[in-house]
Amino acid sequence: MNHLFAAAGLIAFGLIYFFRKRHPRISLSNIRGPKSSSFLLGNLLELHHGQAGEVDFKWNSCYGDIVRFKGIFGENHLLVSDPKALQWILGTSAQWYEKQRDRRYMSRLASGKGLGWAQGEDHKRQKRILLPGLGGPEAEASLPVFRGCAESMTARWAEIVASSSDKKVDLNVLAWLSRSTLDAIGEAAFDIRFNAIEDDSHILVRSYSNLVKDMFGHPSPGQIFFQAVTAHLPIKVLEWLCEYGSIPKIQRIRHMTKVATEVAEALVKEKAATLLQEKGKRDILSLLVQANMAADAKNKLSNEELLAQMRTILFAGHETTSNTLCWALLELARHPNVQSRLRAEITETQTKIHARGGSEFTIADFDAMPYTTAVMKEVLRYHPVIYHSHRIAGRDDMLPLSQPITTESGEVINKVPVPEGTPIVASIAAYNRNTEVWGEDAHEFNPDRWLEGVVNEKRAVSIGVYANLLTFLSGPRACIGWRFAVIEIQAFLVEMVGKFEFEMTDKAKRILREACVLMVPAVEGEGEGPYPLPTRMTAIDKLGDGLRRTRNDDTFLKSIPPCTIPRAVVSR
Repeated sequence: MNHLFAAAGLIAFGLIYFFRKRHPRISLSNIRGPKSSSFLLGNLLELHHGQAGEVDFKWNSCYGDIVRFKGIFGENHLLVSDPKALQWILGTSAQWYEKQRDRRYMSRLASGKGLGWAQGEDHKRQKRILLPGLGGPEAEASLPVFRGCAESMTARWAEIVASSSDKKVDLNVLAWLSRSTLDAIGEAAFDIRFNAIEDDSHILVRSYSNLVKDMFGHPSPGQIFFQAVTAHLPIKVLEWLCEYGSIPKIQRIRHMTKVATEVAEALVKEKAATLLQEKGKRDILSLLVQANMAADAKNKLSNEELLAQMRTILFAGHETTSNTLCWALLELARHPNVQSRLRAEITETQTKIHARGGSEFTIADFDAMPYTTAVMKEVLRYHPVIYHSHRIAGRDDMLPLSQPITTESGEVINKVPVPEGTPIVASIAAYNRNTEVWGEDAHEFNPDRWLEGVVNEKRAVSIGVYANLLTFLSGPRACIGWRFAVIEIQAFLVEMVGKFEFEMTDKAKRILREACVLMVPAVEGEGEGPYPLPTRMTAIDKLGDGLRRTRNDDTFLKSIPPCTIPRAVVSR
């Protein structure tokens, strides 16, 4: 394996050196940024070893919204959080800023040649086929599914609490939410309930369990170097690594892909005939199967692409949502006043529903709950589970800026020269904390910003598909399932907060925003095991008026407030 690293490093060094010498074009040398920590790794250790977004916030405070930092062998990279520059990269000129090669092949390894891997015409074709099943009406029609899965989960929580002798029990809420959202995406997208809520031994649950930690958690310097090197390897080498590489992390994700493929193939085999007979049905699975059978090449998915879309939806459709809900519970525990206001609005809406003879929340009810919506938006802003998006400049370009920056030489510029081949990190975390966009308290969790006019969701520079947030990305590669995610988060929040009260515990200060490609909650000092979110649940009538309502006033780097572990209390 050491020989492989050495050979890969030598190839990468040769490619970078040759490329630079042959193409002495425009330069980033005058753009400000941190000093390189080493010639071999540049600033990559800082970027990968801190909490998610921590280095971004630090660099932004020192150098502004455009930061030059170093990759392997002194290669220049850009960290971008300027709104207009992001709009240019992700939207206006997206065709010139494709995903970095290593990130594309990471997607291929995990899910195959689906949306995460495809680019150009392949990406347009796949997206065109999928979009009809992921629109607003389709997302709204899935509300009963999301509501049902949330109710099944909270019913199990209540049973566990009731069976406890002292009416107190600690649960790993992240694990429960992961299984519940897996059930939800299975039923909403493919019309099948995996019963993961009831059975944590389901083959998919075991395969997905702790996957991002196993793959990307706590990377060693050698692993960071190898990841960076793959961006410069020939495509044939990357394809070989995906298919035959014996590196344990690659084998782990290949096993997950095999399991997901077996599940997807069984779904297609069992459901295809029935779905095709249901004329006009527009659910995602029927659209995929119909596209697989299409004669027109412009509307056709190959067998490989069909399975790739299913694998992508299964993983991305539950992992990001479950983690977002975890961060929501953490913030509600840290801010009891926010939690109380949220529960009051939920209770008030329930009263209105009962008064009209109804029993279930509808989309119209959600639309009439401004504080619930504000809390959800603030969680999405403050804790973007996908915190970076990686691109590479496909040509020499000039990035337009929202705010002028001062260069190393003291020159003030409103456009940044970007040489072809420059790796770019679009910092979702930093943009979502940009004070020019979100106000001076952008590094504080404050749902009221969405109600008090602080946030202008229709700014001249609008880069997000939802609420001007970058959480679901922007442009052609924006998350096409964002409407489903928003409704699912609302459904779970209303169900959980309507029935449980979440409270701080002493272990709270040890929760970190672990950077594992996804931002996941992790207990400091417990990096070897699965990522837990232990939550204590207690029947509210047991506590009576003695409910403890502590608040963490630690102001550690405001930009990275310490996250906490909540204790959940069953509410009447």
